[in-house]
Amino acid sequence: MTKEYEVEVVYRQRVIYRVQADDREEAEREAADRWLDGSPSDAAGHDWSELESVRAAEAPAPLRREQDAELVLRFLRERERLILRLGGDLYSPSANDAISAEQVASDLGWNRPGSGGSFVPDRVRATEALERLCRAHALVCFERRRARSGERGEIRLYCTPEYLDLLTSDLGGLERQAV
Repeated sequence: MTKEYEVEVVYRQRVIYRVQADDREEAEREAADRWLDGSPSDAAGHDWSELESVRAAEAPAPLRREQDAELVLRFLRERERLILRLGGDLYSPSANDAISAEQVASDLGWNRPGSGGSFVPDRVRATEALERLCRAHALVCFERRRARSGERGEIRLYCTPEYLDLLTSDLGGLERQAV
């Protein structure tokens, strides 16, 4: 009998870009922007991708998935209430108040084995619960470009519909995504 598995593949990547710029900093910025956009390397044969790890785990039972979603929803509602009560400004909440799957996993103590015997947040478990809640319209999600240096692509953030209604200029024109 076959079973369902969740498999994570982690790899490192190197690409080389040729850019025209006035100085080194501008050249680095241009190359980083191209990498963030997923542009292929300009130097054929000099780019590489190296597999770091592959990890498979049996997929959780449907009941545990439902329980995870219920726990995440309670956690997010309480978190948003606390943000507003303890330090948030009811009239100018921020898009930074929305939360990522990695932060949910970290805050709930959902960990999985990482490299070298350490543990890392179980992003896959948190994402599955968050996406289940989005499909049920209990949460909303939006994406924004990653802001930290060395990060590529978009990051998906989650909050309750009620909290999204409070968000002001930080979201500037973002619309709810149909999942």
